[in-house]
Amino acid sequence: MKACWALGCMIVVLSLAVVAGAGGDGKKRKGDFETFFKKLDKDMDGKLTKAEFLKMADYAKEKAQARRKLAAAYDKLDPERKGIAKDVFRRLLESSKTSDGPPAPSK
Repeated sequence: MKACWALGCMIVVLSLAVVAGAGGDGKKRKGDFETFFKKLDKDMDGKLTKAEFLKMADYAKEKAQARRKLAAAYDKLDPERKGIAKDVFRRLLESSKTSDGPPAPSK
């Protein structure tokens, strides 16, 4: 059950990234990850705070549900509350493609 929830959360994050990175023609473009990360990283410090990470819920149909799932995922990814670095966020998205689960928290 826990693995299914984690996979579902990763799929939500990935699909949000694809939607946000797609152009008007629906095709993925080179640099989508960078654009999406910059869009979320409002203070441009190279890492995502919990508030910045939760902004992804704004792209979901069920915003409240997405916000809860993203909050739980964030708490697991950043237990020290230092922010999720860009490379960790990239691995998070890549792991959702391969279904290997989330990456280890950054130290």
